[in-house]
Amino acid sequence: MATATTTSTFHKDKLQIDILSLERSGDTAVLTARVTNNDDEDAKVYDLFSTSNRFGGQYSTPDGISLIDAANYKRHLPLVEQEEEKCLCSTWDDTSSLAPGEDFEFWAAFPAPPEDVSSVSISTPVTANISGVPVSDGGDIDSEITEADTKDPEILNLDAYQENLEGDSDREQSGEETSIHLSADVLFEVNESELTGKADDTLEDVAKEIDGSSATTIKIDGHADDTGDDSINVPLSEDRAESVKKRLEGLVTRDGVEFETAGHGSEDPIASNSTEEGREKNRRVTVTFQK
Repeated sequence: MATATTTSTFHKDKLQIDILSLERSGDTAVLTARVTNNDDEDAKVYDLFSTSNRFGGQYSTPDGISLIDAANYKRHLPLVEQEEEKCLCSTWDDTSSLAPGEDFEFWAAFPAPPEDVSSVSISTPVTANISGVPVSDGGDIDSEITEADTKDPEILNLDAYQENLEGDSDREQSGEETSIHLSADVLFEVNESELTGKADDTLEDVAKEIDGSSATTIKIDGHADDTGDDSINVPLSEDRAESVKKRLEGLVTRDGVEFETAGHGSEDPIASNSTEEGREKNRRVTVTFQK
């Protein structure tokens, strides 16, 4: 299904990782993979995919592998058995090694991605992310795995930051929330809180995104760089947040949406104030809402 070579081991790219299957059944997904030693000497593989000494040096597991659901900004960690407190997965002796040309297979169980997710990336400690791995449904997963007594699934939020090359906005996204950082230099003249004509296209795009979301509360926060005095910057950032609110109220067409505003002056920078580029990023109005 997918292949990668190691990038951060003594053997460089001589260890090959093949993803054999990723099967989803109900709330469980099982990854099966194979490691092949393409080196001309023995390869130590005892801790290849393990978190550091998690199980006291007795055995190793692939508990360092995770599934990346990029569509929902989620990282799925292996399921952990309730009683033994180890991952629901293969185990192998801590002294294991592979002779040249040898391989071994292993598996690990994860909380399944949502049914509408057809592919994920595989993250391992020793390879680049393996992208585009398809998720198969209806796989013949052993009932001992699907019915195992496990702890609550660990599914972590992934935060993504996207910078707009045109400089009018940046965005941060997690599994549940979007924050759009709108450049104050595009929205307003210097030291002013009245929106410029250039602000319309940007705010229309934001309004369309809000209309397409499930959000009922939109938070609008004004921010400034650290030049000047916050006795001026705080009320200015409040007024700018209010101006954006009023414009979005007229642009958002969906009912049941409320707006909250606040001004923070220079207290919450997202970049260094020691450069003009950083100060420009800090002069912003941030619009945050649930997806």
